[in-house]
Amino acid sequence: MPNRKGWYTKEEVVETGLPYFIPSSKRWTDTPYPFAVLLTKSRCVDLGVPILASGREKPSAFRYIALAGRGTNDDKRYRYAPLYDRTDAYHLIKDQLYPHEIMGDPDNE
Repeated sequence: MPNRKGWYTKEEVVETGLPYFIPSSKRWTDTPYPFAVLLTKSRCVDLGVPILASGREKPSAFRYIALAGRGTNDDKRYRYAPLYDRTDAYHLIKDQLYPHEIMGDPDNE
């Protein structure tokens, strides 16, 4: 179950079977999508493509964030931010995306 921020533990992420991005290696653990735009909740808001009301939209992938969970020992376990698929908005937001927010090749869209 995600913490109060909506972040997940590694065990929870692995259990979902969804891919996750590891920034230090700049790679996805799995690439089930030939092309996808995968954004955190805050980036969805920033780019004008917010997620549905709480709990109504499920993550499509995750991103490991090493500096997350600086509080209690239990809080340090929650280092995976959920990512939401915004591939349909690619043409509207493509100039504002970071490389780690794109899985695959835009030519495969």
